[in-house]
Amino acid sequence: MSSPPVSALLIEAPVNRHFAQLHRDPQALADAVALYLQTGLRRGNPVVVIACPLHTDLFLTRLREDELDTAVFLKSGQLELHDAEQTLRKFMRNDMPDWEDFRRAMASVFERVRAFGRGTTRVYGETVNLLWQEEQQEAAIRLEEYWNDLARQYPFSLFCGYLLDLHRDRTYAGPLEEIGRTHSDMIGTADDERFRVALDAASQDVFGVPLSQMVGFSSHDHEGERRFPSGQRTMLWVKRNLPSASAAVLERARRYYDDSLR
Repeated sequence: MSSPPVSALLIEAPVNRHFAQLHRDPQALADAVALYLQTGLRRGNPVVVIACPLHTDLFLTRLREDELDTAVFLKSGQLELHDAEQTLRKFMRNDMPDWEDFRRAMASVFERVRAFGRGTTRVYGETVNLLWQEEQQEAAIRLEEYWNDLARQYPFSLFCGYLLDLHRDRTYAGPLEEIGRTHSDMIGTADDERFRVALDAASQDVFGVPLSQMVGFSSHDHEGERRFPSGQRTMLWVKRNLPSASAAVLERARRYYDDSLR
């Protein structure tokens, strides 16, 4: 199984860094999350996973493939697993997260796990992804902001996983730049670089110039965009400035991308 590019953020998980990675493929997501989790478990860090059951099973399988006995960590209390949907129910009120309920729910988890580990608590979360998939983007961004507020009270690193098909025009209809704004870092993947190359070829066809060479230097009113990998940043610029051309550019980019895999 091939691994994604090694990211210092996934390995080191600096305290109070809040980063996200956008994936199309659950297996690629599992590779990245497994790197983040296994490094923490081996170092003795408290580890919290808040994910859908299917993804949790993928992560545990990958950890076992890396010769980690997850049952030992669960029994010791160093590792906790939480269902993302059930966790959401603890603090959603009228389709929006409630700060006090959220703080109370997560505080109890942090207080518990830090008694069984040392160093920075590592959290992987998918509650925001669930909200985004349900087209509750405003609630998802509010929840990301609450995580940032909580970081002022507890020392943890947070890895947010989003499953989004960035090769589809409808993905860019949502406020993706807000994901960038509410995170300290957006982690790229091997897929991102292939997408950038394909998108440059497509934009050369449509506009006569590869747009990644021009985009990302003057978006002062869209700070969140600058944290995205080059291809995604380019598409955000196209969607904002040339919306009528975005679908055509993406369609050509998908063809170039698929050709590169043959």
